[in-house]
Amino acid sequence: MQAATTDRLTPQTSEGLVVGSGKGGSWQVQCAAGLLACRLRGRLKVDSALRLEHLVVGDRVLLRGSLDEPECGVVEEVLPRRNQLARGRPGKLPQVVAANLDQVVVVVSVAEPDFWLHTVDRFLIVAAACDVPAVLVLNKIDLDTAAAVRAQVAAVYGPLGLPVVTASASAGHGLAELAAQLAQRVSVVIGPSGVGKSSLLNGISPGYALRTGEVMGIGKGRHTTTDSRLLPLAGGGWVADTPGVKTIALLAGAVAARELVELFPELDPLAADCRFADCTHRSEPDCRVRAAVGAGVAPSRYESYLRLYSELRGGSGA
Repeated sequence: MQAATTDRLTPQTSEGLVVGSGKGGSWQVQCAAGLLACRLRGRLKVDSALRLEHLVVGDRVLLRGSLDEPECGVVEEVLPRRNQLARGRPGKLPQVVAANLDQVVVVVSVAEPDFWLHTVDRFLIVAAACDVPAVLVLNKIDLDTAAAVRAQVAAVYGPLGLPVVTASASAGHGLAELAAQLAQRVSVVIGPSGVGKSSLLNGISPGYALRTGEVMGIGKGRHTTTDSRLLPLAGGGWVADTPGVKTIALLAGAVAARELVELFPELDPLAADCRFADCTHRSEPDCRVRAAVGAGVAPSRYESYLRLYSELRGGSGA
């Protein structure tokens, strides 16, 4: 990580990228002057129109130099977000953990832990709900089950045009391709615990020294990171290290069950031709979605729809 600069910012407004939080309520902002510790202008803290608890990594901001602290900046304005990734909190509003993402990189392993199509779908739907393109990374491709898993992925996701990177962090396979996929983009890496997210990132940027075994992004395991941060990439771009959350928590409160079908690109066009406008695609007659299962729609994808629909109905999604 680049050291913070001591150069004084000019009084003119400049644009910066929030890459992490600092001490005493300050924020680390990357701008033309370098990496600066910045504070939020007092009026922004009480401006309800922003609907922000605080800044998050990925926010684009306008800042000026501080008259009282020449080595610091003052955030004057938070620019509108293109998208955002949030995690659910029981009894509270979702907490936004990253913004303005160019892609969601979903990492799964062909084994150890076992590969499940439904697991992939859960993460892909999270990306779709955030309106962010997704990339699938199959890690541990050197294991014996790789051929079978690659065949499954090709059959289910090939027709959807999902980009797929095959990799092995231990063997060094696919690291160059993954680095190219991340270059010049702001990405978040998500996936279940134990699939090798940290190992892959250490492989392309050894300077990160991320602890293997911890969850990088969204997963069911424990994550020791409490604050999100953006890690710089040697080839340009940033990758977000975010606190762990469960995938369904991202959907609950953000997507109603009746809107879920819109997040499945192969199901949404079919739903428009169902007999009933409020068809749930579970048991209604003349449902185009159910009729297409096994004939253009992968059964595993429809099963994922049903499972997620049921979970959202069990929550607040109507």
